[in-house]
Amino acid sequence: MAADLAIIIVGWNARDWLLRCLASLPAGAAGLDVETWVVDNASTDGTVEAVARAFPQVHLIANTANLGFAAANNQAAGQTDSRYLLLLNPDTEVPPDMLRRLVAYADEHPAVGALGPQLRNLDGSPQRSCWRGYPDLGMALTDALYLWKLPWLPLAQRSEFQAAELGAPRSVDHLLGACLLIRGRAWEQVGPLDAGYFLFLEETDWCRRAQRAGWDIVYHPQLWITHAGQHSMRQAPARNLPHLYRSYTRFYRNGRQHTGGRGRVLLLKLIFALAILVRLGLWSLRWLRNPAERSQARPMLHGYGQVLRLLPGL
Repeated sequence: MAADLAIIIVGWNARDWLLRCLASLPAGAAGLDVETWVVDNASTDGTVEAVARAFPQVHLIANTANLGFAAANNQAAGQTDSRYLLLLNPDTEVPPDMLRRLVAYADEHPAVGALGPQLRNLDGSPQRSCWRGYPDLGMALTDALYLWKLPWLPLAQRSEFQAAELGAPRSVDHLLGACLLIRGRAWEQVGPLDAGYFLFLEETDWCRRAQRAGWDIVYHPQLWITHAGQHSMRQAPARNLPHLYRSYTRFYRNGRQHTGGRGRVLLLKLIFALAILVRLGLWSLRWLRNPAERSQARPMLHGYGQVLRLLPGL
């Protein structure tokens, strides 16, 4: 008989976060028949040995190379016939009973193809984790200038929900993949994540394909997990920041339904350049104002500088 839920966690050098996440799952999934899969993307911090020792019941896939987030999730998803898949980041912790409640909601709403809980920072504040519309020039500009912090602006309202709109479960266009419940039948119909995305926006692409196939994408604010957030970015910004902008460009190219392709891609890259210059300025200020932050600012400055150099070829 198929399990209720297959939890899939992809990690790269996230041992300590991953062990805490795994420790939270028995209480979080109490009452469910669960498979837990860990796909390690060639970590060098002892992740594989630590997981095998502390959680021998976990299905562990140890890759010899970093295949990226999408391809690694697909590895585990292809080996389970569970009713639901849960794509879960290693830097998360699941409160007691939360996964059972997620599955129960999905069982009660058969049109839901993907369901996301509220993601909370370590201090309990909510994170941005659901959006209307899909990444385009307007959303790129909103992110570039941090206009999402001003949700009353018309440009921001094209993609950002205001707090009053998120008081109850609602349909959205796409969800953050840090904790994403996917119905098994939807996965079979829509297909796996696009492995052409090494990191970032693979879940956005999947949500768009699921919507086009007729599935509902739902955000549920009464259900929540803790998500440290930005782990991949802080971990290796020079390595991972280029993937963010490369994935955005790939998504934009794949989903365009308008003319002027090359000109619009050039405009998108100009917006990226603006975003990078803004962030270089902000991190430089942090470097100058607070010597204690220099160890964090240094790799971020290097990472954004790297993206600026690579931008024409992304």
